[in-house]
Amino acid sequence: MGVGATEYANAMVAYWDKKLICRFANKAYVTWFGIKPEDMINVMHIREVLGPMYDENLPRINAALRGEEQNFERTIVLPNGESKKARANYYPDIADGEVRGFFVHVADISPLITDSEIIETAVTNGSYYSATTEKILNDVTETLKDHILSHFPGIPHLAKKHFISESKLKRDFKQKYNTTIFNYYRGLQMELAHQYISEKKYNKSQMAVLLNFSNPSNFSACYQKYQQETLAKQLIEKIKREEEHADRYKIFVEQAPIAIAMVDINVRFLAASQKWVSDYNLYEKEFIGKCLYEIFPGSEIIYSDMFSACLKGDINKCDEGFIDTLDGRPAWMRWDIRPWHNDSGQIGGLSIFTEDITSQKLKEDEMVELSAILHKTYNIARVGLWQRNFKTSTSIWSKSLKDILEVPKDSEPPSFKKGLEFYKEGPDRERAEKMVTNAVENGADFDFEAEMITAKGKLITARVIGYPEFVNGECFKISGILQEVTDKALNNREHYIDQNIGLNLAAKR
Repeated sequence: MGVGATEYANAMVAYWDKKLICRFANKAYVTWFGIKPEDMINVMHIREVLGPMYDENLPRINAALRGEEQNFERTIVLPNGESKKARANYYPDIADGEVRGFFVHVADISPLITDSEIIETAVTNGSYYSATTEKILNDVTETLKDHILSHFPGIPHLAKKHFISESKLKRDFKQKYNTTIFNYYRGLQMELAHQYISEKKYNKSQMAVLLNFSNPSNFSACYQKYQQETLAKQLIEKIKREEEHADRYKIFVEQAPIAIAMVDINVRFLAASQKWVSDYNLYEKEFIGKCLYEIFPGSEIIYSDMFSACLKGDINKCDEGFIDTLDGRPAWMRWDIRPWHNDSGQIGGLSIFTEDITSQKLKEDEMVELSAILHKTYNIARVGLWQRNFKTSTSIWSKSLKDILEVPKDSEPPSFKKGLEFYKEGPDRERAEKMVTNAVENGADFDFEAEMITAKGKLITARVIGYPEFVNGECFKISGILQEVTDKALNNREHYIDQNIGLNLAAKR
């Protein structure tokens, strides 16, 4: 949650620095401790607020200052004598490996208590989640949905917005949804894209623009991956729901365009798709009816526990994991292993879907490395990237652009009107406004130099380039770069002055 949202929350929200001095507190502290936030912030030591509870909480406080997240329960007596059962969370604030302080979130869990026992928290994938964590994760997914047509908000922004540490957010999200936050976000985008493409509202190129992909080929790759995964899920779910004889399953498996195999309770092959045969080079092997461990010697070391758990009803699914394949190759893999049931409803064996994503993973890693190199290059060359999306009324500024214009790196890009205020008032600002208007109305690219005033009042000269993009005859967004050329402009002016001085001296002689 942001500061505005926390200000009137029923739960206590605060931040204490490493000297245990309060740096933020919301108004809930009036209810809980009878202390106004303005009397706490920048003044009070946590000992003064906790009073007799300070010694009891001190081990937790010290652990938070060591960088260890703390989750515990306490009974707190209010100023009016009422007692509340509270759940407290201490989230360390770590930057560059150093703990700067910690966030505190204390929520009333009295309504969750029945006959002096806490109602058991919900179980998800075998792990326990508190009601507070569950709500935070639900709120995070809503935030991701709000950004489908703009850009991925980023882990730091999500953690700050929903008042949770980055590490806890990533860990709990993965436990609940069995995927990363970014993969979940990309899945939401692909679901929307599939709906629009299926309904013929947009084609793939238009969806690439609508979802802010850098180019259509990147979108096509993501959409193809989504279609393959959807097909795999549908097939596996169909196998799971089917309650008839195993021969019915074999038909589904053998005709599947993905790598999937079917084994019985003794892990003997019943059927496999052509993609499975191709992936594991089984063209010349008689493997049907034989045990999987016989076909892939040594695989039982890694997979026997996994298969045994699934034969008891578990589902083992992973979006990406570095593991030895069944035939012994170390690779990045995606898999889904789950039981199928016979006509009497009993587990008859397993359906095993696998996909080698090593090349895709390496490409992603290369893109991350390339992106880092580009960012360094942009910083050296004083080049920043920007984009204005008129459909969603949102802007994107690169870190190097924020550095050039001296705005905080964690700040949101300004509105279109506020952005124009960086141009020096007068001819430069008027020229910038005319250039953008011409781009929006007539589709004209622009490239000009102008003087600008940074957020800290520094005068710079910048070259601004923009490229408008249109959909159905309407300007959808403008993307471009801004390069600081202050030194170049100064050199040109100095050369001009030196040249004129030389001409004047020559004339006098």
